[in-house]
Amino acid sequence: MILLLLSAWCFCGTAAPLAVNDTAPEFSLSALDGINKVVLDDYKGKVVYLDFWASWCIPCRRSFPFLNKLKAQYADKKFEIISINLDQDASDAKQFLTQYPVLYPVAQGYNSDIQSLYNVLVMPTAYIIGKDGIVRIKHLGFKESQQAYIEAIVDKLVSEF
Repeated sequence: MILLLLSAWCFCGTAAPLAVNDTAPEFSLSALDGINKVVLDDYKGKVVYLDFWASWCIPCRRSFPFLNKLKAQYADKKFEIISINLDQDASDAKQFLTQYPVLYPVAQGYNSDIQSLYNVLVMPTAYIIGKDGIVRIKHLGFKESQQAYIEAIVDKLVSEF
């Protein structure tokens, strides 16, 4: 009986993981440059590709050129990519970005609650958020064969209302 009560108590205190059709949790993080802020609310009315990554992530290296292409392709269509680095040491991320530069904002997410808010367990993890702030897609990992699928989702969402 005590175990049953303890397990019920633990379950009640745990938030459900973020899922498709949930409102994307707001955040305000320091940009990797240490000067600016990256705030999700600043992108209301845009489709947002929210990309979680780390410098040690091999698939992340393959995703960055594609994300730069996507950013350029939809630059005039109310589309933005926000990159959130989860490296413990920001210098690792900065060095990574010298080899794989990006055309979009990069925030530092280590030492924040962003990883748990967005239930990030795999690198890379991406959320595509509609103009209405609702999570439309959660995407784990990255393979070149998935590029057309991701592009089709973005194309559909930027065309909505």
